[in-house]
This record gives sequence, C-alpha cells and structure tokens, in this order.
Amino acid sequence: MRVSLFVPCFVDQLTPKVGLATAKVLKKLGHDVEFRASQTCCGQPSFNSGQWDVAREAAIRALTVFRSAE
Repeated sequence: MRVSLFVPCFVDQLTPKVGLATAKVLKKLGHDVEFRASQTCCGQPSFNSGQWDVAREAAIRALTVFRSAE
C-alpha cells in the first residue's frame, strides 16, 4: 500500500522525530511511504490565532497537494 504521509508544520518544526518515526513504522509494516515535498502548513496555527482567511488558503493548498493521494 502506498501512504502519502502528511507531516504538519508544527510537528516538522517542534518534534521532527515524530514524523520520521511514523514513516519508519509504516515502512516496517511494508508500506511505500511518500512525502510530498510541496506540502506546507495546513493552516492550523493561523486558525488557532483567529486568522481564518489565511488558514482557509493554507488548508486549500494542503488539500490540493494531497488531492491525488491514494
């Protein structure tokens, strides 16, 4: 099975080992792990701070990047 792994920016910046460990576990389970280099922030930090228009744009961008994911 191919897995498109989404690693949110806060995980990437604060606890990058979590994303790496997730990929490692998935690979050990026999999955083909794909990390899309074009992924960026999903918009959660903007949403949490009340910047809903910025959050919406980021969320749409993230969804577009993963639109073709299995």
